[in-house]
Amino acid sequence: MTDLELQRKSFPNESGVYLFKDIDENVIYIGKAINLRKRVNQYFLKTKYSDPYYEEKINELVKRIDKIEYLVTENEKEALILENILIKKHTPRFNVFMRDAKSYPWVMITYSEKYPRIRIMRNPRHYSQKNLFLGPYTDKKEIQRILRDLRKIFPYCSCKRKVKKSSRPCLYFQIKLCPGPCIEAINPEEYLDNIKQIEMFLKGETNDLKDEIKSKMEHAALKQNYEKAAYWRDKLEAIESSTTEQYVLLNDELDKDIIGYFTEKDYASMVIIHIREGKITNKSSFTLDLREKIIKKDQILSSLLEQYYQNNLHSLPDIIIIPKLYQALNPLKLILKDNKNHVAIRKPLESNEFGLMRIASKNAKVRVNQKLQMEKLEEKEKDKLKETLQEIQKLLNLPEIPRIIEGFDISNIQGRDATGSMVYFLEGKPYNRNYRHYKIRSKTTPDDVGMMKEVIERRYYSILKRDGILPDLILVDGGKGQLNAALSVLDELGINIPAIGLAKKFEEIYVPGKKETILLPDDSPILNLFKKIRDEAHRFAVRLHKKQRKKRITHSKLEDIKGIGPATRNKLLKRFGSLAGVKKASFDELSNIVSDKLAYKIKEKLK
Repeated sequence: MTDLELQRKSFPNESGVYLFKDIDENVIYIGKAINLRKRVNQYFLKTKYSDPYYEEKINELVKRIDKIEYLVTENEKEALILENILIKKHTPRFNVFMRDAKSYPWVMITYSEKYPRIRIMRNPRHYSQKNLFLGPYTDKKEIQRILRDLRKIFPYCSCKRKVKKSSRPCLYFQIKLCPGPCIEAINPEEYLDNIKQIEMFLKGETNDLKDEIKSKMEHAALKQNYEKAAYWRDKLEAIESSTTEQYVLLNDELDKDIIGYFTEKDYASMVIIHIREGKITNKSSFTLDLREKIIKKDQILSSLLEQYYQNNLHSLPDIIIIPKLYQALNPLKLILKDNKNHVAIRKPLESNEFGLMRIASKNAKVRVNQKLQMEKLEEKEKDKLKETLQEIQKLLNLPEIPRIIEGFDISNIQGRDATGSMVYFLEGKPYNRNYRHYKIRSKTTPDDVGMMKEVIERRYYSILKRDGILPDLILVDGGKGQLNAALSVLDELGINIPAIGLAKKFEEIYVPGKKETILLPDDSPILNLFKKIRDEAHRFAVRLHKKQRKKRITHSKLEDIKGIGPATRNKLLKRFGSLAGVKKASFDELSNIVSDKLAYKIKEKLK
């Protein structure tokens, strides 16, 4: 009996979560079970399934299992919570997990700080959980627009860093979009009140928000503080104006989420229409690629609902309306009721609920069809690229189809800030991971040919040193001079790689050993691919060149002194006005800002 068999046969008869690991200790699948021993052994003992699609994936998973770990829980509800946490942590290859945890935008309110900031971010688990996260929002532009409009009513701070006391405010304070917590223009209580009202609006609690503001307005009027009352009146009018465009759809006051769902082939989509206070406030859409995922088709929707609502416990509706009831949702119901007493999960009952579900389901179907259509288009493009690569092989008389093509270019201004680039195209498509930048070391005067020679040498010397994979074709931006430079380097290194040059003026292709250049028609797929590689190499080289040039222009002599970085440089320039001011400063004046040792260094270097 193998170690794996002994391990799974000795599992406890308890509820919990199990983790399958491969030979490299990677977590490849996470599941929950009422009985760990029975559930885990099913994977190894059951060989036939009613769903052949599911059976194929199970067999693939079992082949890869090398080790199994488990965590026992008190009940199925705890197992569901723990499963969701572990899936988000490990993102296993064979699990269905929603992209919202890391890819969709969220609104973060940093309640962990004295003056909470409001920012749009991704992946909430990378931030302090003392903060509030609202979302996910599938339309970033829409939430940006909402926040932009809200800011005019309730100004807030959106700085990248925590609010610190400053001598002068930011631009947003000047245009009245920030209340200026950094200069203490607002006290923490008033600022927090602003933020709470934004939170209420984003949660769809507009009626409660209006009631609260109306109450504050009336209270201020009773105290004869008419300026304050007018302030709250303006806020109320602004909110009413921003919500009048949304018409009342349902007469009841219950908040509802209406779920549409569709699956076909390798894709599934879920669309949620959010109704708050009788109005459609938002729509959330999720489309999943099910390839390699271990899940039965009739379990996909319940799995998506479990993940979505566990990530959104802060903004639960009163009713979740789904196309079909599943027994598997019972643990989720218990979790939701722990956070909100009266959350119901049911099928549609009223005519408008049926209508909205049809809309949601149609949207889900459209999203899946769009994915399938894109897949067909991608397949067509792949076939075209394959044909183009075969034509390149014939045109240039290459020994093999050029699956890997590397393109090179140089960027400089009169030899200054010279940079080189190498772009990597795999099967006719850019493969960014293998792109490389080069800072030119050998030349400081204009010499594109010499620079090209240096870049080619550094690239292939490095590949030979680490026994890497050589390309099937090299393309250099330029004519005969650049091509000959590349060929001479390859010859010196003892490498036989086909190489060509592409000159910009007439888009001529230079081939070694041929006097005549190759001229292809403008609509030639071969020429278009070569131009794409050449232009991408140019873009990539220019990017580093601009970075180098900017660094040179903005560089200060102070940074040449060991111990001085951008922060210390800024302190010195702020205090003394310029480099000349720093130079004139006395030792005592410098030592008030930096250490005595560094002050001495500055005096020595700036003599």
